[in-house]
Amino acid sequence: MPTQDRNEARFACLDLCDFRWSRTVAADPEGSEFAILLEIWHSGGLFQTSNAVPEHSTVTIVTGNGSVKGEVRSCEQDDYGFLVEVRVAEPQIWFPRAYQPAYLLHRNRLAA
Repeated sequence: MPTQDRNEARFACLDLCDFRWSRTVAADPEGSEFAILLEIWHSGGLFQTSNAVPEHSTVTIVTGNGSVKGEVRSCEQDDYGFLVEVRVAEPQIWFPRAYQPAYLLHRNRLAA
């Protein structure tokens, strides 16, 4: 279950991002892959990955507008891989000021 603040406006989106994570403890794996950004909000996003990413791992998300660091808040397996929720460290260089996915839809419109 995603843990982000429900008061933030959420947007469904679709974008491919270079997604890299580093371990927080020696036993955790490090890795990188292209992840699908499924949802975005001011302080974070929800990514679909093919690998599990340990909670509290530091991540670097690389988009067409540069990179932003964050922390994994949760990682849950689903039928297609893993849903990884990330809280970004510097929201001012994230959404919507510095980065906007090409495909974006306000979540309230999906409920109608």
